[in-house]
Amino acid sequence: MSDIKSTPRRQETPATPPGGFSNTRTLLLSAVWALIAGLAASLCATLVMGLLRLLAGIPTPVEMFGDFTLKHINVDTFIRLLATYSKKTYPLGLALLGMIALGTVLGLLYALAVRIKLPANGYRPGRREWLVGLAIALAMTLVATILFWRELPQNFLGWPYTTARILTILGLLLDFVVYGLVLCLGFRALLPKRPVATADVAVAQRRQLLARGGVVALGVGAGLGTWGAIQKYVSDYTAYDGMKTAFPKHIIPQITPNNDHYVVTQNPVDPDPNVALWRLELTGLLNKPGSYSYDELQKLPSTSRAITLECIANGENDHLIGNAIWHGVSLRTLLDQHGGAQSNARYIGFYCIDGFNTTLPLKEVLDADPLLAWNMNGAVLPRRHGYPLRILIPGRYGEENPKWLTRIDFSQEFTDGLYSAQGWYNGVLHTMSRIDLPYRDIPIRAGDSVPMTGIAFAGNRGIQRVEVSTDAGTTWKDATLEPPTSKDSWVFWKSTWQPTRAGDYTLTVRATDGTGAVQTSRRQGTVPNGATGFSRVKITVM
Repeated sequence: MSDIKSTPRRQETPATPPGGFSNTRTLLLSAVWALIAGLAASLCATLVMGLLRLLAGIPTPVEMFGDFTLKHINVDTFIRLLATYSKKTYPLGLALLGMIALGTVLGLLYALAVRIKLPANGYRPGRREWLVGLAIALAMTLVATILFWRELPQNFLGWPYTTARILTILGLLLDFVVYGLVLCLGFRALLPKRPVATADVAVAQRRQLLARGGVVALGVGAGLGTWGAIQKYVSDYTAYDGMKTAFPKHIIPQITPNNDHYVVTQNPVDPDPNVALWRLELTGLLNKPGSYSYDELQKLPSTSRAITLECIANGENDHLIGNAIWHGVSLRTLLDQHGGAQSNARYIGFYCIDGFNTTLPLKEVLDADPLLAWNMNGAVLPRRHGYPLRILIPGRYGEENPKWLTRIDFSQEFTDGLYSAQGWYNGVLHTMSRIDLPYRDIPIRAGDSVPMTGIAFAGNRGIQRVEVSTDAGTTWKDATLEPPTSKDSWVFWKSTWQPTRAGDYTLTVRATDGTGAVQTSRRQGTVPNGATGFSRVKITVM
């Protein structure tokens, strides 16, 4: 009988190590505490963003994301967004919530990367945890810098273009370092701890409770601070955006008062520049690039001129148009100070404190004789109209007359701006005319002598003729033109009408510009190419 050898039985490793948690429990607890730490870190970073925005003018990632998004949607989507959100702060608020949610979820990635066995040993993060937190901060800064490269140079206190870009990058780095630091310390503080043999159990539990309470308190405090920063931010909300030029009793003055002039802005809160920080820079294909402080600019030869501004959204008989006397230095004079543009310069780009930019053909701009204005109607340029400096380019819609100007760049290439990227028209403005009197609700009786008044405008092409019709354009009569305030301003016209019978009438007006071209009768809306067609008013005569 042969010997039978018994095979030793393999000893199985227990699923839960002595004194440790199971893999499932470790995973669940790590996920919960990682989300809480991520939320606290997001709120702390958001508070830093808000403080940097309020105290240093550095744009928040939320604002840069909004600007970036607007440049990557078409005009139809833009109009739908305007119709959907009555205030610009609403989509920003949604973006902020999305950013906080992303930062919260990112806590899970951090927990997965550090892989801490539970219960943890002590409250001090290890090298791996510090390195992962730092890597997250640097990676987020790098991604934001690449993604928002064109949005980085804005600064709402008016720092120059390159300086503003550096400050914004440093601001992003600070935001995300705070995020990584709080995430690293917070996650470690929240995790259940391995008991120390020599320590009192009750003391250890109290310490754990205080640590967790501290993380929660930090998050709540940061949340309340963020709410306060948001309230401060929205207290300066640009409620005047889209304000039309005032027309009490349909009486329009030749020169529009500053407070009555139409206003359109892309910003939820407009810049509040500090002229001690601000400079106007002239860069690119220029024979002698340079820069000016506010005081230095005002020492250049200056001039005053009436220039009418019209928004591309100005529709039939609308009032997104105004005329002011602007004072400043002409672009030609400024160029002469720098030896002119180089021969290969084809475009001129205007860059603004709030990140807005537009690029136009250099020759067309110079032919229009633009004005760099620091005064409006004898007063310092109002903040909402572009303090400390804006450009006025006769013959172009208001969107191409940028406010809060900080850099003029000469180049060979066209650079997309907000409106051109979306697909808005960027050519010379269309000839327009408008009927101010009579208006629809004015009572008129047969036999009355009815004054007819209005405006016509064709930019720097001027107006040579205005005709009115009281039978929907079947017959026309010349109106009388009043002398314009300048070659770049609107023209007031007047006529009279005496209806002989009661009934419904359609009053119509058309203008002929200084080149002899008659205003087109083809009707189109304002989006995206600017309104065209004759202005009409329906009148009932009793």
